Amino acid sequence: MEENMTAQENTAVAEMPTMTEETTTEETTTEETATEETTTSETDTTDDMTAATSISGESFSDTDADGLSLTESSELFEVTANGNGDDGLDIGGEVSGASVSVEKSEFNENANDGIDLFGDDNTLSLFRAEVAFNAESGLEVDGTGNLINITLSEFENNQDGLNIPRTGLNNTFDIQDSAFFNNTDDGIDVFGNENTFTLSSASSTGNAEDGIEFDGSQNTLEATSSLFADNGGDGFGDDITAVGNSYSLTGSSFRGNGDDGFDIEGTNNVITLSNVSSDDNAEEGFEIDGTGNQVTIKDRSVFGDNGDDGFDIDFRGTDNTIDVSDSAFRGNGDDGFDVFGRNNTITWNSVESFDNTEQGFEIDGDENTVTLTDSFLLANGSSGLSIDLTGEDNTITATGTDFLLNNEDGIEILGNGNMFDIADALIANNGEWGIQVAGDNNQIMLGSGVVFEGNGSGAIVLDGDNNTLNLGGLDIAVVNNGMGNSIV
Repeated sequence: MEENMTAQENTAVAEMPTMTEETTTEETTTEETATEETTTSETDTTDDMTAATSISGESFSDTDADGLSLTESSELFEVTANGNGDDGLDIGGEVSGASVSVEKSEFNENANDGIDLFGDDNTLSLFRAEVAFNAESGLEVDGTGNLINITLSEFENNQDGLNIPRTGLNNTFDIQDSAFFNNTDDGIDVFGNENTFTLSSASSTGNAEDGIEFDGSQNTLEATSSLFADNGGDGFGDDITAVGNSYSLTGSSFRGNGDDGFDIEGTNNVITLSNVSSDDNAEEGFEIDGTGNQVTIKDRSVFGDNGDDGFDIDFRGTDNTIDVSDSAFRGNGDDGFDVFGRNNTITWNSVESFDNTEQGFEIDGDENTVTLTDSFLLANGSSGLSIDLTGEDNTITATGTDFLLNNEDGIEILGNGNMFDIADALIANNGEWGIQVAGDNNQIMLGSGVVFEGNGSGAIVLDGDNNTLNLGGLDIAVVNNGMGNSIV
């Protein structure tokens, strides 16, 4: 390539290097000289056309169109493509099978995208790239089957930092030590389907909407040691159109977001959270509005100090399965864990819910199945566990679970037609009753190992009607203020 390329000659930067001087050989040339200096015309015309074009230290800025349009494999080093009328860097739809590497380069203040990858089956590698203040996306991937590696790069003050529209299918993203921040929409927005993301030590912070949002389906994300914080919407959002996505996040944090830390509105998604924290969000630490989702939370995950609930299944959330182990919900502005939807299945194993302003665990919905094992509901501002007035026909089993030091009741049943099985439980030192039943037609079974101690008003009170209380042979004083209650 000629060395003095100007910005006006930046069309494809796709022409392979050509010889500018004709070389000749002399018959008396030594073998060494021939090796070092002689190149034949035939060799010039048969160079490997897949070899990468190298561009170093050049500027492709302030044009009316794309700053730099590539049609073949290229290596860019310390390149600038700023202030152009279209994209800073464009890899067009006709490009396939190319490898483009970008190092220490910037693509800023362009009228469209900083970088636009429209072709298929290409490899794009960004290392220490700066992509900022573009009118549309920082990086947009419209093509299919591409491999995108992003390392130590920044995407700032674009519309979306990274955008995969509906046409972006079956792409693979490996994002390491990179930041998406202060963008005017989402840090990362995924509308396409069947894309795969691996995030390691990545961050998406301070964006006007979500840190990351999935609107598409059948996508897969694995994230470790990543941060989704201080966004105007959710830290991590799965929209109502999202179906069948899989998210696995380990050692990651959702903090200080203007809405929820983690929000699932879609259907049939699989979410696994291991050793994560979701703290100080304006609303819920984790919210489910969707249907048929499977959520696993484990390995010392904490949902705390959120403005509303630590975990909330909204009234629209139905047929979800939630499995929580070795984790905690603490210090939230409303409930630690709230189930407003219906027909959900919730399992706790070695979980704590404490110091929440209202209930440790509240059920407002219908026909939910809740199993609590070896867990603690303690020191909450209201009751340890409450089935609210709207909560009907739920089934709760609590084994080896303690209800301690709550400001009101250890267990409160205000709704109707619920079944509650309790065994090996300590229900102690609550401000009012150990168990209060104010609803009707509930069935409460006490198994072996249930102990009531030091509750402010007494062990059990029945204020509702037509309830059945089976004491399981325990010698417990019961206050019966209702009608038609059966105590056996």
